[in-house]
Amino acid sequence: MKPKLLKISVAPENSFSCRFDSVPFFYNEWHFHPEIELVFIKNGTGTQFIGNDIAHFNSGDLVLVGSNLPHLWRCDEDYFAKESTLVAESLVVHFLPTIFGETFLHLPENRLIVELFKKAKQGIKISGEVKEKIIDFMQTLLLAKGGERIILLLQILNTLALSKNLELIAANNMEHPSSEKESERMNSVFHYLIDNFYKPISLDDIAARANLSPNAFCRFFKSRTKKTFSQFLMEIRINHACKLLIDTEKSIGTICFDCGFNNASHFNRYFKQLNGITPLEYRKRQLLKG
Repeated sequence: MKPKLLKISVAPENSFSCRFDSVPFFYNEWHFHPEIELVFIKNGTGTQFIGNDIAHFNSGDLVLVGSNLPHLWRCDEDYFAKESTLVAESLVVHFLPTIFGETFLHLPENRLIVELFKKAKQGIKISGEVKEKIIDFMQTLLLAKGGERIILLLQILNTLALSKNLELIAANNMEHPSSEKESERMNSVFHYLIDNFYKPISLDDIAARANLSPNAFCRFFKSRTKKTFSQFLMEIRINHACKLLIDTEKSIGTICFDCGFNNASHFNRYFKQLNGITPLEYRKRQLLKG
């Protein structure tokens, strides 16, 4: 159960990558890479996996993913429909933590940038006024050439390092296995859960899909995600419930069963456990925000 090591391509004349993607759906394999990734979701919605965290992503999100932190953006099912005309768009910057050299990171002036890189190992969601500044820098960077690219990247890092509008996403010290077989196994498990979370899924079912005994699967899954399988599945279901509460006018009872819960009391209890409020309170707050 392992994320795939993804090779990031960089043009020969550049030291790091900055690109704009417009695709039917985002790359949907759980993966990692040594490069730090700064991604702006210009257009798209779906489920985001960063380390052991599960959340819904939306257009306008800006996230910094640290070196070797496993992640995945899985677009909503509508993007995969045969007749879909939806487009997923993102602006992405990839750069190695050592891009400026080891000596650069040891300069006292860069202490906050070093701290930023450490925080990024948990993933960082960027919000507030600083988000708009970073997006502007990224859009300028997309067309920049030569030394201007390095200056813009430094401006991005310095602005982020000084910001207070940073929210850590995942648990610290996430691990990832080391074989291609395990990589395929984890992606198989993730995609099965995303596609079938609204159905009853037993431990025996998911363990068989991973070609492990139930006990072995539980030990391995928790060692890699820092969560039990049941907790992980519950978070996928509650995450989808949050989306339905915001995007639809379905009753809370209907949403409860659409997300795989067999009774309302369980749904309400787990929802409040994860979000601190009831589904009804969550919907009311989101309506006020809108």
